Amino acid sequence: MNVTGWQNRVTSGPLFQRASSFHRGGSGGAFFLLALFAGMLGGVMGLPFLHVHPSAGVVVSHAVLMTFYVVAPVFLGGMAQWFLPDLLKGEGMALPSATRIGFGVLAVGAFLLPVMPYGGLALWSIGVLALAFNVVATVLEMRSIPFRSFPPLVWAFLANALSMLVIAPVLLAFLLRGGLAGAGPDALLSVLRGTVEMTLLSVPSLGIIIAALLPKQTEQGWVPRCAPYAFGIMGLVPVLFWADHLFGELPSSAYKASLTVGLVLPCLALLVAFARDLWRVALPSGPAAGWASGGLVLLLAGWAAMLTEPLWAGGSVQPGAFMLGAAGHQLVMFGSLLALSAAFYGWCGVRLASHGRFFAVFGMAHALVTFAGALCSVLPQLVLPATLLMGGSLLMFALPAGMVWYGMLVERAQEVTGLLRKQ
Repeated sequence: MNVTGWQNRVTSGPLFQRASSFHRGGSGGAFFLLALFAGMLGGVMGLPFLHVHPSAGVVVSHAVLMTFYVVAPVFLGGMAQWFLPDLLKGEGMALPSATRIGFGVLAVGAFLLPVMPYGGLALWSIGVLALAFNVVATVLEMRSIPFRSFPPLVWAFLANALSMLVIAPVLLAFLLRGGLAGAGPDALLSVLRGTVEMTLLSVPSLGIIIAALLPKQTEQGWVPRCAPYAFGIMGLVPVLFWADHLFGELPSSAYKASLTVGLVLPCLALLVAFARDLWRVALPSGPAAGWASGGLVLLLAGWAAMLTEPLWAGGSVQPGAFMLGAAGHQLVMFGSLLALSAAFYGWCGVRLASHGRFFAVFGMAHALVTFAGALCSVLPQLVLPATLLMGGSLLMFALPAGMVWYGMLVERAQEVTGLLRKQ
């Protein structure tokens, strides 16, 4: 196969056929580096020897870091800078200073979370609030296309940002009240698990997967028509009910029903529309499509496990026994990480298309290693293989990232040299 064919494979899908320039989207890589650090720190917090006498910081860090400090900052901070301006046909982000402020606050919060869980989550709320304001302002002020022409990924950006505008202030209020009342880590985890976590994981993941797997010619399909309503409901309805349940008098039965209405039904409708549009076109190939496909499989398996857990749960649970709900939660988390990796490889693929075949083969191998590690992590008997595979996956990210940032440095050095010669 010639180089052009491999370039098409590398950049397949509408999301990855275009991306922001180096100068406009280069700083988005800082959020991926922050997510890599947070993921590694969260994985270390989950090692068995740290749970012999776990502190509050260890418990909260393990449960929170990989969800709150990985998915949300990368999606609203990194990916928004890379793809949102071009998807809106605009000139850039509306509030670039908000992005820098958000990154600084989130970086401090990631270091602070293991020793001061309440302080780390408070900084997370402030950081994502700045990123969310930037995304909403960009969608409203920097767009050059009408709302009806928005791609599904833009609706995912907007829905995720709007959900952050609800989650962050409510979480700050709870942290203030809980901190003054002396609430422990169990109360904090009970608030974060469930609605907030699934909203943060589901909306970005589905947006990325749809953008990576649906080719450009399906713009008039079912997904573009369904996406505004599905993402809007998933982003706002569950978190509004969560806020009412937390500070109001919403009964638990109505709160649980809201999860079905706000998450399950719109997600199911979006998946049906996605399957219908995907059935009519050829599935794209390449690293980004491979990562997105693996993420979709893990998400579907995780959601199925979590929804069917009440049917299988019965009697007392033996220590160390396999828990279907916990396994489903872990699969959803890894599915979201694979979806984010699809966006990362798509962005790298645009800039490394000249490396063609090598980059495509390496990206697919990396996706297989990560997918296998995610499956092994579900079973307690395969902890060692899962640790080795996921550790190797983290190291493999260094190659495409290093190649891209080296190319950015070379390009900027050439521009500086050209300016000096003109002077």
